[in-house]
Amino acid sequence: MDNRVLLLLTLSTCVALAQNMGSSMGQRCVCRRIRGKFGSPKQIMDIQILPPSHSCDKLEIVVSLKNGLQYCMNPKAENVEKVIRSIIAMKKKATAPSTTTTSTTSSSSNDE
Repeated sequence: MDNRVLLLLTLSTCVALAQNMGSSMGQRCVCRRIRGKFGSPKQIMDIQILPPSHSCDKLEIVVSLKNGLQYCMNPKAENVEKVIRSIIAMKKKATAPSTTTTSTTSSSSNDE
């Protein structure tokens, strides 16, 4: 009976340690290294902004180039923040409802 209790205690300690190590070492962030500067804007094909999530607690910015390469940007760099603000502004503009109104006139010949 004592062996069972000791085995159960040892097993639960191992599980607790493994979970604790997994949470600090097991983050699955996309970016391992980050850059502070953009390359040539003409070469950029796509910019993905990945918000913090349960698998990675960092804001990540992934830049995809036309030649297939990808790199990550430092979200706290001043030039990166400017680009993000302009992207957000463009998206807001694109999704804003149009304020243009069109009027149509209809004539009815049965109103006599």
